[in-house]
Amino acid sequence: MRGRITAHIAGRVLFFESAGPFDGEVVEAVIRAYQPLLQRLANGGPFAHISVFHGSMLATPAALDAFDHLLGEWRRSGLSPLANAYVAAADIEGRGQMMPIFAGVFSGFSPFRDFERLEEAEAWVRQRLAAIG
Repeated sequence: MRGRITAHIAGRVLFFESAGPFDGEVVEAVIRAYQPLLQRLANGGPFAHISVFHGSMLATPAALDAFDHLLGEWRRSGLSPLANAYVAAADIEGRGQMMPIFAGVFSGFSPFRDFERLEEAEAWVRQRLAAIG
């Protein structure tokens, strides 16, 4: 188990393409690899985040701990996205189990919603971004 996560920016949205299952090592690697990208995006003003899952969303407890640490680092660094959307089709392994866990991790951080279709997630984050001008 390891997982794979890649990232790109489109406008004011940071996209993660994620294929699990995930362990703590891959989450820690993402923190190191994408922190400069995130910082550059945040320096330009409000931004949103969309993660699209492929194959599996399952994550080990170590991965969830590393993810919680990542959000804490984002918060302390002032890098909190205006909105966070997770996209996983109904047949993604672990969707029913993991979405409530991720929703709990994001509570108190910044708004979070889950979607089955990317188009819906994009519309939601763009609406949130447009609302602040």
